[in-house]
Amino acid sequence: MYAFFVATVAKPTVWEKLNSVPKETWLSLLVFALAIFVLTRVWKNLSELNEIVPWIVFLSLGGAITLYWTYERKEPKILSPIFDQLSQILPSKIEYKEAPVTK
Repeated sequence: MYAFFVATVAKPTVWEKLNSVPKETWLSLLVFALAIFVLTRVWKNLSELNEIVPWIVFLSLGGAITLYWTYERKEPKILSPIFDQLSQILPSKIEYKEAPVTK
């Protein structure tokens, strides 16, 4: 009986806590780290061409991602309040589905 009590009351180890973290979280962290690595490599390579080229590419991709997230409403949940405001200005797929079709 004492062994059962000790086993149920014992604090979880660090390894047990890490195992309880969902796999999606680890995958997201891995993708984030990979994206930062690729971004820095691409930025350095584009900077060799001209100082303005990386900024043009960065703003173009950022704009495209913003438009995609606003249209499809697939933004990260933490950014939803910002995209709720942007969806009033930018086109959204939800608006097009609700709008009546006129011929």
